[in-house]
Parts: sequence; C-alpha cells; structure tokens
Amino acid sequence: MAEHSNPTDLFPNDLITKILLLLNVKSILRFKCVSKSWNTLISDSIFIKLHLQLSPQNKHLLLIPFDPKNNQNSGIVSFPICRLLENKSVTLVNEPNMHMKDCSRVIGSCNGLVCLLGFSSTIGPQDIWIRLCNPITGFVSEKLGSFRQSRQHAFKRLRCTFCYHNSTYKVVVYCCKEVKVFSLSENSWRNIQKFPLFIFNYMVVFNDIPVNEGVNEGVYLRGTVNWLAFRNKLERIQYLNGVDVEELVIVSLDLGTETYRQLLPPLGFDVVGPTIAVLMECLYFSYHFERSHFVMWKMTEFGVEESWTQFFKISYQNLQVNTFGWGVMYLRLFLFPLCFSENGDTLILASNKEKQAILYNLRDGTATRTIVTNNIKWYISKDYVESFVQ
Repeated sequence: MAEHSNPTDLFPNDLITKILLLLNVKSILRFKCVSKSWNTLISDSIFIKLHLQLSPQNKHLLLIPFDPKNNQNSGIVSFPICRLLENKSVTLVNEPNMHMKDCSRVIGSCNGLVCLLGFSSTIGPQDIWIRLCNPITGFVSEKLGSFRQSRQHAFKRLRCTFCYHNSTYKVVVYCCKEVKVFSLSENSWRNIQKFPLFIFNYMVVFNDIPVNEGVNEGVYLRGTVNWLAFRNKLERIQYLNGVDVEELVIVSLDLGTETYRQLLPPLGFDVVGPTIAVLMECLYFSYHFERSHFVMWKMTEFGVEESWTQFFKISYQNLQVNTFGWGVMYLRLFLFPLCFSENGDTLILASNKEKQAILYNLRDGTATRTIVTNNIKWYISKDYVESFVQ
C-alpha cells in the first residue's frame, strides 16, 4: 500500500502559509494535527505575527452574556461582526468561548488577548487581580498584578484600560485620582503622578440596576489613555441633568512620558450622557442633545482641538428609540458607539434601554435591531480580533 504523502511534499511552504493566513483561527487550529511541520509552521512567531496583521479584516465583538436572575456575567463569546450584519437574528451557543472563572469584568482586548478583572468578596480590604486570556485558543494566564485595595475605595469605582505599548501589554487603573500602571514585561505595578482632575462619572441604569461598568473607562489611542473629566469641579455622579460641555475636558495620559495634557471637546452646547470612544483609530465624542438627537463628533487629527468635526446628528425617531420617561433615572436613555463595520458603512450602537444593539446604516440613514435571543450586556461589549497570541 502506498504511503500517504506529506502535504509539504506536495505544496511549497510559502503557498501553504499564504493559504493558511486566509483562514480564521479556529480553522487553522484544526490543521495543527495534519503533520509536525504544519504544527511547527502554525506555532511559529512569524506566522502568528503575519496572521495578526490580517486579523483586523475579520472584526469581531466580544459579547458578554449574563444571568438576569443575579445580574452576573456568565462568559465571553466572540462573534463576527459580518454575521451580525448579514443575519440580525442570532442565537448564541449555550457554551461561551470562555468562562470568566474568578473574574467578573472585561477590561478590554488587544491583539486577540482579553484582559479580565477579578476581586475578592471578603469583608475588609479587597484583593484585586487581572488575568489575560485568549477565548479562541483557550489560553488563560495565572493571576497577574494582584494588589490590595481598601474597602472604602469600592471596586466599581476603578477605571481600567488595557493596551499594548512599547512592545508590552499594560493595564492603566484610575481610582480616586490615584493612577497606577501594570506592565506585563515587568509583572509589576507602578504609581505615576496623580490625575489632575476628577473623572466624569455617569451612572447608567441597566436591568433596573444603576451601574457605571464600562462607562468612561478610559480609551487607548496612539500611546495615550484618554478620559472625560470635569474641568473645575469636585467629583460627582451625573444621573439626570445635562452638563454644559464647557465643564468638561478630555484628559490624555501619554504612556511614554507619563504626563497629562488636556484637550477641549467641541464647545457651545448642553449635553447629556457624554462619552468618548476610539473607532477606526480616531477619537469620537458623543452625547444626547435636547432629548431628541444623538450626536457624534470626530477628532480628525488626534490632539488638535481645531480638528473636531461633527460626524452626524441622528434623531431618536430615525434610530427608532423610545424616549418615554426621559426625566426618570431608571428610564434614562444611554447610547454608546461600539464599532464600525469593516467598510465603515454601519455603526453599531449599544443601548441600556433595549436588549438589542442598534445597527445604523450611514449611507441610507436607516436603523435596524439585532435579534439576539440571549441576554447580552451590549454596552460593555468590546471590539475584538481573533489571533494566536498568548
């Protein structure tokens, strides 16, 4: 009987590499068992880097299913944005890509790695830690960066940002004007200079429970972490009333110099529920205007205040959102931009008042809803690219 030919005997390695790079991570993982040479190729750091460079062409959302009985996050599901756009009616598999184990919050994702935050529930000072995981490969790190926090500084007041800077992964944590940075390469925390102002704190009501998880956590862009803050006021929680935009400023932390600078948002109006987001490598400032419109501005040149340009102003009618009970905290609407589709034609928005995400088509000005049968916390969903990084 003739022996089976080794695939590498039939095709050159360069061709095999080019073909594999076109596939998603799950498909490629199945080919690791074809032969030792394929396993070596797929595990090679150069292949992993090349595949990561192509990954942004296949964007995903990290969806966080939750149990409405106890309002607890139950896992992480990586879902392709293209599938969400093609088929708005979706039922997620019962088994998520990864359970959150002893962590309860998703800080963010970078290069296919997801950063999770965990804390002890014992009475007294809290132990806080992070874990890195890859939902596709199944990799989960040990507890990293454990530190102790006094009980008076409640866990939910932490503002955390996950990023990749200067060839290492970092976590930036803000709490009560104290800022610390965890570097994976050093496996340690460092306190840096105090935050110069007070972070804007907006409470969102979801599932009849006031929360601030995922709101104004700090966004990473080009070596900086950026937060909304009050310019000249003491810390306060913004529930109902609007705020004059001139009360706000964007505080930008340069991770290279570990110094802060202040950037003004577009000025001249009252806003409700302001937030900042990074979409397609640009900074956006969004808010609700006169209880009738959702507005987004784009900073076309990061760091240049004069480059703010109004991106759009959409009426609630066009978005088909219900504004009943606007003046009541438990019914207040909050919209948060999650991401654009790959071609930039569709913006995916999260809402705290609905169990579905809003898909807004920028070309024809139409809005549709996803129909995901699972309970999803859309407003804490994260954009994500699948990779082999671990």
